[in-house]
Amino acid sequence: MTRNINIAGLVVDSKTLLPIEAAGIYGTDETLLGKTDVRGYFKISLSFMADGEMMFKLKIIKKGYNNIMQREHWGNLPGDTKALMYFGLDKGSGSNSFSKLVNKAIGDLDYHITLEHFDQVKIARTFDNKLSAAKAGNQDVLVKVDDKPYIVNETGWIAISSDKDSILINKKQLVIADKINGIVKRKNIKWMTPLDTKNIKLAIYTK
Repeated sequence: MTRNINIAGLVVDSKTLLPIEAAGIYGTDETLLGKTDVRGYFKISLSFMADGEMMFKLKIIKKGYNNIMQREHWGNLPGDTKALMYFGLDKGSGSNSFSKLVNKAIGDLDYHITLEHFDQVKIARTFDNKLSAAKAGNQDVLVKVDDKPYIVNETGWIAISSDKDSILINKKQLVIADKINGIVKRKNIKWMTPLDTKNIKLAIYTK
């Protein structure tokens, strides 16, 4: 029995989040599955003829942007299914590219539903862009986005309630957050974790 995955989504500029027209969506065998319209919207369908897990990849290509490849490995789902996928293409190094999958209950795959779910993606990407700007050109561990404090390493972030929160470094040194930039460099953080204690809010490990 043939199973179909119906996918709709948007392709946008990863920085401005504005739609990209005429971006090509290519399948596993480099076959063109569809192109975005002036709104950045696309809708495609993938068919699987055999039972078993469903594996596929999508490659998004637009001249002037870095390509992005999304590999998916889905389970042995019965019948047809549907999903929304959002792609952000980057003109620079490609490091700011992103993809986001939404496969919860989504109703129809028309443009309006696709745009509605994109609101949450936009909120997350807007924050990520602001966070990247706050980290640019420095090795700060404490940064602020919209006047809210965050402790960051090279790959992630943790929100804290105040820059006066206490942070434990390597289980030994207790530091007030607003002093940490003079003590630890972001690149040296191995991992970090929030703590559920009254006086210490976060632990950082550099060893």
